Amino acid sequence: MRETDERVEIMTDTDRNISDATQAARDAADRARSTVEDTAEDISDTVTGTADETADTLSDAAAQVKEQAAEAVEDIRAAAAEAMDAMAAQAKEAFANAKEAADEGVTYVKAKYRENPALVIAVGAAALLAVSAVLKGIFRR
Repeated sequence: MRETDERVEIMTDTDRNISDATQAARDAADRARSTVEDTAEDISDTVTGTADETADTLSDAAAQVKEQAAEAVEDIRAAAAEAMDAMAAQAKEAFANAKEAADEGVTYVKAKYRENPALVIAVGAAALLAVSAVLKGIFRR
């Protein structure tokens, strides 16, 4: 019977060792799982934080670009308004000068017509012929 008791005791020790080893493996697996979960959570927090910072940086940059674009558009509008004002003033001045020149020309032609009407009519006819020749040459092409 002793032999049987020894075998039972050996098996019990073996079973105990296997049970202890199994428990130790489970504990190690639980610690590894916990470590992996903590590490994954830390990485997730880091990535989320970095993504949030990047989004904030991009948002700030976009706001700055928008502001600079608005300022540039306003500068362009102001410059265009100034250019339009200058062009309007120049056009008014050119119109006034042209009107004055036309009035002087009409006055001159009237004075010449009183002196020599045939000469004024001949010059007018020659001018009409010259203009019609130029127009004919232009429209031939």
